[in-house]
Amino acid sequence: MAIIMELFSADNFIEETVNKYSDTIYRIALNITHSKQDSFDICQEVFIRLIQNISQIKSENHLKSWLIRVTINCSKTYMRKKSKLVSLEDINELTYIQEYKDLTLANAVSRLPEKYSTVIYLHYYEDIKVNDIAKILKISPSAVKLRLKRGREKLKNILEKENYNA
Repeated sequence: MAIIMELFSADNFIEETVNKYSDTIYRIALNITHSKQDSFDICQEVFIRLIQNISQIKSENHLKSWLIRVTINCSKTYMRKKSKLVSLEDINELTYIQEYKDLTLANAVSRLPEKYSTVIYLHYYEDIKVNDIAKILKISPSAVKLRLKRGREKLKNILEKENYNA
């Protein structure tokens, strides 16, 4: 009976986690891969890894950080294994998912180097604090701040070249 309750409890935990974090995981993967299909595949991989490593999760905060870290790692691995062109449909999906109002801005963010677009996305679209991003990416808070600063500068340069007027 106790084993059944533990399994039921674990199933509830997984179901609640999927319901709560699947959109976040999808958007982070989409931000890195720029592909809807690849992002769905990464979401599945992340949740498979959660099931395999459920005993490592210590708290709700740890869960969120763990999921984001695994999503970023899976996305990077996926991109190394697969090189492809970004379709217009995927750019439009990226625009919609990240709630950009302007396709020019979405395109500019998507053209940033991944280390800049990732911190910009986590900070501005997932509203994650610098110190938390540092823990997730396993870099110092000052490195996160520097990437945010350089990312904003690169974004400004891209937008200025395209005569973007916000």
